[in-house]
Amino acid sequence: MYSKYNKRVVVLIDEYDKPVLDRLGDIKTAEANKDVLGWFYGILKSMDPYLRLTFITGVTKFTKASVFSELNNLSDITLSKKYSSVCGIGIEDLDEYFGERIKDLSEAGDFGNADGLRSEILAWYDGYSWDGKSRVINPFSLLSFFNEERFASFWYASGTPKFLMELMKKDPGVYANLKNLKITGIMLDAADIDKIEAELLLFQAGYLTVKDVLPTKGTSLYVLDMPNFEVKEAFDLHVATAFTGKKQTYVKQAQMNISDALQDGDLQRVLELLRGLFASIPYELHVDREAYYHSVFYAVMNVLGFDIDAEVSTAGGRVDAVLELEDKAYVMEFKYGKCEQGASQEEKNKLFEKALNEGMEQIKSRGYAKKYEGSGKKVHLAAFAFLGRDDIEMTVEIL
Repeated sequence: MYSKYNKRVVVLIDEYDKPVLDRLGDIKTAEANKDVLGWFYGILKSMDPYLRLTFITGVTKFTKASVFSELNNLSDITLSKKYSSVCGIGIEDLDEYFGERIKDLSEAGDFGNADGLRSEILAWYDGYSWDGKSRVINPFSLLSFFNEERFASFWYASGTPKFLMELMKKDPGVYANLKNLKITGIMLDAADIDKIEAELLLFQAGYLTVKDVLPTKGTSLYVLDMPNFEVKEAFDLHVATAFTGKKQTYVKQAQMNISDALQDGDLQRVLELLRGLFASIPYELHVDREAYYHSVFYAVMNVLGFDIDAEVSTAGGRVDAVLELEDKAYVMEFKYGKCEQGASQEEKNKLFEKALNEGMEQIKSRGYAKKYEGSGKKVHLAAFAFLGRDDIEMTVEIL
């Protein structure tokens, strides 16, 4: 091309790491694919005199003998302030290029006034940031909204990496601790194939974004969170379906049933629904850890749109989950007891009693419900004990 046109060439590469990420479950193959890609992209180095620019995007950046070990003159601009708004639509662009479209939609009568529609668009699709200050709107989702004239999770529907959910299932506790996650710049920089962490991939795949950058003496400290409603709604639903192995229609129905029970203050009904939900999970997906049960319940509640916080910090410690409704508050603690296969009902009852007492005592002794005293809300203290997929009990006290 250079010889023909006498102009240096621009090379654009998207999803450079897909052959590696698609094989993360097989590290040997992933490493082999990485080596092949390293050879492939290494050819660009010898072409340097004929290249004006090489722009490469992908989900993650690998350390050590990486895909780009031969291209030692690459500059990573992911967290560069200079390029923080290069990929996306700014708010000023929304007003300049889509102002008339917003006005037309609002006048059609389906979305309220123009200001309200603009605010809802931003709540759904805005919020991506790489410096904690400037934000950009997801172009694909924004254009899809204007094309279909409805709010939906368009970006999520375009595909969610399978490897990401596999990592989440290996460490289910990650999910409940994503809100306002603090992580250093070094931790965000790169990863080894065999030691890659879910938090890093969630950031680099677009499920987490930079909400703030905290000044420190050393490397920068980044505060990460979900960028907008589209990502949060879609991710919560995907976690719920991935962790339970059920189709979205099944999960949504379970969510609505639990919602009705909570609105009625019927925790016994919630317990029965949880038993049915967990008992239907295939054995190969089940994880014998407290964080697994916690994360599935948290995902179900989040998709319902409840104001639920996981691992809420209080003066006395961290409560597993707090769910607030208009006239009620649920303070919940989850306990998991390892139960030997073939244990008698008497042995199970003793384990349940011990776990439930510990859970309720923890709620009370650490003052988890104090913030709701005098609020006028009916406060439900609920301790859940899990011994297995279909062995769940609960104890409740109402303040």
